[in-house]
Amino acid sequence: MNWMIVSILSCCGLLMGALAVNGYTQKIEPFLWLLFAVVTALVVARNVEGKIFLHGLYIGILWGVLNGLSQCAFFDSYIANNPSLKENFDKVTFMPARFFPLLTGPVIGVAVGVALGGICLVAKKMVG
Repeated sequence: MNWMIVSILSCCGLLMGALAVNGYTQKIEPFLWLLFAVVTALVVARNVEGKIFLHGLYIGILWGVLNGLSQCAFFDSYIANNPSLKENFDKVTFMPARFFPLLTGPVIGVAVGVALGGICLVAKKMVG
């Protein structure tokens, strides 16, 4: 495992968290994630020889965790800058809404990691 690449590329999750907290991702978040996924897959494909899928999986998990941590740590700013999400968070009754991103971040991260691992495998076959 190339932990340096995993660490560096996982910072995309922190960047997305910061952008979301400041309200910059409201309408373009899926496109930013797709851009990060393509760039990440190309970097992994060109710089990693083995365990391609695992690299993508770990990076995706860290994206979810770091994104969730950012949203939780700066929850008040996150809600203030993303007023359309306030209704969704008001529906969370089984725990304080502030901690909901901590719960969903890793779960979403696993799903994204599986998809990213697959994209990394496809990129490796294309880049060779």
